[in-house]
Amino acid sequence: MSERVVVLVLAGIAFLGLWIAPWAATNRETGARSAVVLLANRSIDFTGRTEPVNVPGQRAVLVLGSVCLICLASSTFLASKTRLFLWLVFGVTLIGVNAWGLNHFSQALTEARIGAFVSVVEDRIGSPRETTDIPRLRGIVDSAYSLPLIDSIAKAKEAGLNVRRLPYKNGGMGLAAFLMVLSGSVSAFLSLRLSTRISGVIDRTIAIVAVPAMSILLALIVAAIVVLLLQPTPTGRDVEISGPYIYLVGRIDTLWHAYLTLFSDSLGTLPGFMEALKFSTPLIFTGLAVAFGFQAGLFNIGAPGQMIVGAIFAMLIGVYLPGPKILVLPATVMAAAAGGGLWGALPGWLKARFGASEVINTILLNLVAASFLLFILSSGPSFAASALRIIVFFAVASVVLFALAIIPWIRKWFRKAPRLTLGLVACVFLLGTVVVGLPRASDQVVVLNLPFKVAGSEPKSQEVRETARLPQLPEFFGIDVKETPGVNEVSVNGSLIIGIVVGVGILLIITRAISRISRLLLFAISCFAGVLSYGATALLGLTKVSISIPPTNLNAAFLIAIASAVLMQYVLWRTKWGYELRAVGVSPKAAEYGGVSIPRNTVLAMTVSGAFAGLTACHYVLGGALNDFSLRQALPTSDGFDGIAVALLGGNSPLGIVLSAFLFGVLKNGGSLLNITFPGLTRDVVSMILALVVLFIAAKGFLSRRAKTGLVQRLSGLEDTGREPYPGRKSDEP
Repeated sequence: MSERVVVLVLAGIAFLGLWIAPWAATNRETGARSAVVLLANRSIDFTGRTEPVNVPGQRAVLVLGSVCLICLASSTFLASKTRLFLWLVFGVTLIGVNAWGLNHFSQALTEARIGAFVSVVEDRIGSPRETTDIPRLRGIVDSAYSLPLIDSIAKAKEAGLNVRRLPYKNGGMGLAAFLMVLSGSVSAFLSLRLSTRISGVIDRTIAIVAVPAMSILLALIVAAIVVLLLQPTPTGRDVEISGPYIYLVGRIDTLWHAYLTLFSDSLGTLPGFMEALKFSTPLIFTGLAVAFGFQAGLFNIGAPGQMIVGAIFAMLIGVYLPGPKILVLPATVMAAAAGGGLWGALPGWLKARFGASEVINTILLNLVAASFLLFILSSGPSFAASALRIIVFFAVASVVLFALAIIPWIRKWFRKAPRLTLGLVACVFLLGTVVVGLPRASDQVVVLNLPFKVAGSEPKSQEVRETARLPQLPEFFGIDVKETPGVNEVSVNGSLIIGIVVGVGILLIITRAISRISRLLLFAISCFAGVLSYGATALLGLTKVSISIPPTNLNAAFLIAIASAVLMQYVLWRTKWGYELRAVGVSPKAAEYGGVSIPRNTVLAMTVSGAFAGLTACHYVLGGALNDFSLRQALPTSDGFDGIAVALLGGNSPLGIVLSAFLFGVLKNGGSLLNITFPGLTRDVVSMILALVVLFIAAKGFLSRRAKTGLVQRLSGLEDTGREPYPGRKSDEP
C-alpha cells in the first residue's frame, strides 16, 4: 500500500467523520451514556439531562478542516516535492485548527460547569439552612469565574454547602477530532521526506512497524464489529433513538467511547500508566524468553513452567537465606534466573542430545511444574506409602548411577554399548519401581508438613524476608504506604530528569548519526546538552515539581526487565556468541559448517531463554505484585503464553518486545475499566483483541507480497527513487 493511498484514505475518512461523527462530548456519565457535539453547533444528548453547550468557532473548524482534508486528498496526485510540501502545510494546519477548536470547547465546558455550580449555590442562597453561611456563599458566587472551580467547591463546602455532582464532566474529544489529528500527523510525518537524510529513517521505520501496525489496526476493526453487536447504544430512561442518523451517531460514539475507555486511563493518567507498566513487566520477561529462543531457531513454549520453577527457587532463597540486603536480594534474583534456566536447559539438552522436539518437551514440563506447585502449596500434601518408596528408590538409584558414571573404566564400558547400557538401566529402574511399589499391610498415608507453607488452607508460601524484597514505586520517593496510605504528593527535580533524558538522547542520536567520533568528545557534548537543558528548565521553575504518587504494586522488577532487554540486545548483536546463536537460527547447517557447535548453542539458548522467564518471580514474588511478597498458587502463568504474542508482535527484537508488552499492559488495564463502564462488554473482548493481533501477525498483516517487497526495496535502496539508499554512502556498483 503506497503512502499516497494511505493519506488519501485517511483524508476521506476524516472528511466523512467531520460531517457525521461526534467531534466532542460534553458529558460522559456512568453507564457509558454520553452527550455529544457535532460540527457545526449540533448536539445529541443520549443522557436525557445535559443541556447543550454553546461552543464558539465550530463553523470555522468545520470549514477549515474540510478545506485542509480536500487539499490533502487532492495533493496525493501531484509531483513528489510539491506533494510533500502540501502535506506538511495542510497537515500542520489541520492539527492547529483542531487544537484551536478543542481549546475553545474546553473553555466553554469550564464556563458551563462554573455556571452550573453558581446555579446550585444561588439555589441554596434562595432556600438557606441553619448550617449554611449565606454571606460567604454570596462571595463565592461573585468570585466563581475568577477562581479555579475546585477551589470554589472547597470554599462552598467550608460554608456549609457540599456540591457533589455537577454536569459537563468527563468531556473530551470525539472520533471526528481524532481523525483530524491522525490525518494531519500522518501527512506531516510523511512530508519529512523532503529531507533526504530523514527519508531513510522513515523508510526503516515503516519497514519495521508496517506489519505490527496493520495487524493491530485489523484486530481493532474486527473487534469493533463484536463491540457493536454486543453493546447497544447506552441511553437515559426517557431518551428514544428516533431516525437513522441519530442511530448512526449513537453507534459511532459507542464504539469510540469503548476504545477511549480501553486506552485513555493507561495513556492519560498517572495511576493508569503505572498499572499498565505493572501488567507489562512480566510480559517483557516472557517475551524476551520466547524471542531469545526464536533467534536461535527454537520455539520455547515452556515459559509458564519456567516461571513457576524460577518463583519456587526465589521463594526458597528469599525465605531461608539470612544476611544483609545487599547480598540476599541479588541472590534471590539470581535464584529466580537459575530456576527458570534449569527448567529451560532440560528440554534444550533433550533437543541437542536426542533431537527431541522442544515444543513437546516444554509443554509437558509446564504440566510437571504446575503439578509440583499445586502439591507444595496445597493444604495437606500427602503421599501414598508406595509412592514415597518409589521416590526414595529413584533418588538412591540416581545417586548410585551418578557415582558409577564418574568411575573412568565403568564410563568407558558404558560407551562401548550405549544402547545396551541404557536398556539395562531402564530395566533396573522399572523392576525396582514395581518391587518397591507393591502394597504392604503396614502402609499408611504420609502427610508432609512443608515448613515454607503458611499455616491453614490458604495456598501460598511464607513471605520472603525484608532483605529479599524489591522496592515498590512509592518507596523510591520515601513513602511508607502503611503509614500514609492512598495518594501521596511528592516533590521531584524535573529539571534533573529532563537533563538526564536530553543528555542520553543526544548521546544515542550522535552515536547513530556519526560513526567516527571521539568518545571523550561524545561524552562532553552529551554532558553539555544535559547541563544546558537542566539550566533552561531550572529557569522555568521545574526544579521542584509536585506529582501525585498513587498506591501501586509496580516495583523495581520493571527496571530489571528493561536491563534484561538491554542485555539481550547487547548479547545478540554485539558479541560473537550472539552472532553464532543467530547464525544457528537462520541456517543451522551453514553455522555448523562454519565451526559453530549446534548442540552446545541449543542448550545454552534454552537455558538463557528459561532464565528470562524465571525472572518473572522478581515481579510476582520479590516485588509483591500479588498483594504480598509470597509465592501463590494463583501465579498467573498465562503470562508465559502471552509472551509468545508479545515476541511475535515485537518482531523478536528487545525494543519491539518492550513496546508490545506495554501495549498488552495498556489493553489488560483498560479491559477492567471496559467491563465496569459498559455492561455488555467483558474482559473477553480484550482477550479477543490480543488473539486477533497474533492471528494477523501470523498472516503478516495481510499485506500483499508486492507491498512487502516494496518496503524491502525502499529499505535496501533498490527502488529507483532518485536518491541514495543511505545518505552519505556511495554505491559500490559502477
